Formats: sequence, C-alpha cells, structure tokens
Amino acid sequence: MTTNLSKLVVTFFANSRPLHDQHNNPRIPLSSACEIAFTEILTSLLSPAPITLDASRPLSPRVFQSTYLIPFDSVSDDWRHQTLISSFEEKHSLEIVLDLLPNPSLSHRPIRLAIFDMDSTLIEEEVIDELARSIGVTAAVSSITAQAMEGKIDYEQSLRARLALLEGVNTDVWEKMRETLTIVAGARELCQELRRRGIILAVASGGFAPMAEWLKDQLGLDYAFANHLLTSTPTSTYPHDHLTGILSPDHPVVTPVYKRDTLLDLAATHSIPLSQTLAVGDGSNDLLMLGLAGLGVAWRAKPKVQREAPHRLNGESLTDLLFLLGPRI
Repeated sequence: MTTNLSKLVVTFFANSRPLHDQHNNPRIPLSSACEIAFTEILTSLLSPAPITLDASRPLSPRVFQSTYLIPFDSVSDDWRHQTLISSFEEKHSLEIVLDLLPNPSLSHRPIRLAIFDMDSTLIEEEVIDELARSIGVTAAVSSITAQAMEGKIDYEQSLRARLALLEGVNTDVWEKMRETLTIVAGARELCQELRRRGIILAVASGGFAPMAEWLKDQLGLDYAFANHLLTSTPTSTYPHDHLTGILSPDHPVVTPVYKRDTLLDLAATHSIPLSQTLAVGDGSNDLLMLGLAGLGVAWRAKPKVQREAPHRLNGESLTDLLFLLGPRI
C-alpha cells in the first residue's frame, strides 16, 4: 500500500549564540550536526512512523534548512509547541520554523498574499502611544495598550478607553509623526522582494488610517486597513482642529476578527488558497489571522503571542521571512 507523504520544511535560525550554554555544555553547530540531532527528535515524536531526510542546505551563516518526507497521517498541528522541540531551541539558542507544505512535490510554500500588522511590526512604534505622548497622557494609554496586546483585556474595549484619553490631540500630529516614525529594519527590502515575486501586500492595523495609508505608500503595499477617528473644528476648549477621541461609526473597527476576515476576503477576492498566504504580527489581536494563514509568523512579538502563534521569529531584520519562501526566481 502506498503511503501518502507530506513534506516538512524545517528552518533553523541562530540567535546570538555563545559557544557554550549556561551549564558550559558546547552548543551544536548550525550545520549537519544540528540536523542530525533534530532528526532524532523528529523520529522520537513521530515513532513508529518513518521519516526521510529529503534535502538540506545552509541558507546563510546563521540559517540552515532541512526538508523531511513524513507520512501524512502522522502530522501534528502543533509542532512548535512540543516540549522536545522548544527545549532543543532553548538549549542551542535557535528558533525553528516547521512548515508543513500543502503538496509534497513543492520545495517551499508558494505565497501569493501577505498581510502585516503595522505597529511594532512594520514600524517600531505603537502609534496610539505616540498620540498620547503629544498631550502628556503616555503612562495611562501605554498601560492599557500593554494589557490589550497581551490579551488581558478585550481589544475593542481597550481601544475605545485609550481613545477617550486622546480627545484634543491636534490633527497636525499625523504630519509630524510621518517625520519621526521608524520603519523596521528590513521592511522595505522585504516588501520590494515580495512585490517582485508578484505577491499581493496588505497592512491590517488596529492603528489609524492616516499612518496606514502613509505606510502603504512608503512600502508599495496594495491595501491598507485601519481605524478611522472623528475630528472636530476648533472649540472653546481646543482652539485648533483636533481628534475627538471617538471612532468613526461609518467605518469598521479593526478588531482581531476584522483582521482575520480581511485575510479571508482578500484571499477570496484574488482566488488565493489560504495555504498560499502569509500573515505577520506581534500582538494578541493578530493571533486569529496568524492562525488562519498558511504561514503565520509572530514577529518580535509579545510573550503571549510568542507562546501561542504557529511560528515566531525574533531576528534583527524582517528579511528573515524570505528564508521561509524559497530562493529568488
């Protein structure tokens, strides 16, 4: 009887790695020795199902990739959270992305749609905290933001609570912010390469439309989705055009469900299977879309998201994502 096979692509990313661990044990080199040790772990996890090492190659001095053929019915939906794997990562200062391909004839996952969070993913800052700084309510807003990103309080409730503290912010804040926000390392290069590959790009942000549209232009994205704030002309209390601290009732609120549904809608609009989508984010409000995408990666994420996302990376440059997408064509 012929066994249906799946292909598992395992990408090893080396962190800043001392030569020895905390117990003075030597680290496994990021090479075939690492692959041999990890193959033993896979064999243990899948026993008695057979596994076959199909190919291996170094992708850079700090990235190594192995592919395995494994029986389809032996596959787990929760590879990364296996204790043996997480312990291996910790011991050897590695991050491991295990991507089960939808077709064993493929060498890598064919991505056709990529959707990103904005704050702390494509830009370094949390825009709502920058708005708070402009009127001196940083501590109050940041406290709520941190709880929301950790998933400790309802996201939409937390958003409305934070916005209420921002009544009176001068609308010229958007122009000033465009001069100070920092696009994260590797974001421009990543998006340039994804566009070259013909991949549709979107940002879905719990932040705000003026900055999402600005970022769309900066990175050449195809779509931008974000929250819309109501503004007011000068009043006796605020003698300038200002934010009211209220979300527009004419636009949807970008909640975790909205982000997930945006991924679904874009994939349907462009006739793209979900298996060919990439989602990247850092907050608990990204977990639904990360879980839905064919490849969902938590990027330098909050602790809760690091624990629960399908995959996670904490490198210095977003271009690390390209190692998961196969060689340049």
